[in-house]
Amino acid sequence: MIKPLTSLRFFFALMVFISHLSFFQNSNSENLKWVYFSIMKEGSLGVSFFFILSGFILAYNYQEKFLKKDYSIKQFYNARFARIYPLHFITFIISTPLFFYSTELSGKLILQSLTNLSLTQSFIPIREIYFSFNSPSWSISNEMFFYLLFPFIIGLIYSLKKKWYLLLLIFFLVPIGTLIIPSEFYHQLFYINPFVRIFDFAIGVSIYNLYVHIKKSKIMVNYNYVEISAVLLFVIFFYYHSEIPKVSRYSFYYWLPMSYIILVFSFQSGIISKLLSHKWLIYLGEISFGIYMYHQLVIRYFNPLNNKLLGIENELYIATLILIISLVISHYSFRYFETPMNTYLKRRLNKKTTPNNGYT
Repeated sequence: MIKPLTSLRFFFALMVFISHLSFFQNSNSENLKWVYFSIMKEGSLGVSFFFILSGFILAYNYQEKFLKKDYSIKQFYNARFARIYPLHFITFIISTPLFFYSTELSGKLILQSLTNLSLTQSFIPIREIYFSFNSPSWSISNEMFFYLLFPFIIGLIYSLKKKWYLLLLIFFLVPIGTLIIPSEFYHQLFYINPFVRIFDFAIGVSIYNLYVHIKKSKIMVNYNYVEISAVLLFVIFFYYHSEIPKVSRYSFYYWLPMSYIILVFSFQSGIISKLLSHKWLIYLGEISFGIYMYHQLVIRYFNPLNNKLLGIENELYIATLILIISLVISHYSFRYFETPMNTYLKRRLNKKTTPNNGYT
């Protein structure tokens, strides 16, 4: 397990959580409104981090096994399905009463249901489809697509790693696309569509190959300074985000700071890495998938309950309470649902138990 990267999963899941606290935009406090529109709303960048990290971690765990043919594609697909589908399915069930209560039923209902159950909703460029039921699951739809292509992506990137300039040319397709695609398609194409977001995932795989190259080169650096520089680079990019077109932030703007953070902290050698390796931060990182998948449901169930019964008006109190509830649910889900289901499904699908290193 790469402990700092595990812990960072929690912080970026927290950013996604904060970005969904939309009730701040109606706050009586102008300061809170400013914070929401200027800072909190940008938290969706956490999705980019997860896509890039996913590519890196899967390459870290599986690339050599695939290249040496020590691990079958079927085993890989089974492991990924066992890891993400049980949580997706239970959050789909939990979201169903909310969906029928808050959404006007239409002819899209069958398509919404089928695409969610098959994790293909992100392929349909219609907001009522890809954000239906438990809306954060659109990114899990993308992840499933990435997993399907992963064995082929590592083969392509591995074969081109000595021709790095060709990889750069491929990744430049996304910035070029932002210049020629009409603005009405920005969100569903550059933020949602798996055919575009797979570039984030492929960058993660490429970072892993760079990581291997650096380790073999035995380059001597002071990782305390390098880790601080990675954090500062991210802060600089985040600070100036309001000056950058939204379509760029949807797609490629955060590639550099995210990639640098993942690469630097993968070496686990600096003082910040030591702080991030605390057991409580690691555990929060381990349950971050649950935080990501449950938090929107907690918000949607809590708001009407608060309006009718609790009557809490302070937005900061509400946000804190929602976060605590999300953490508690994610803890119990990880311990008593996700982990047992992961083990059970892998055993059934592979006819034997496969090892779990914290990421599979």
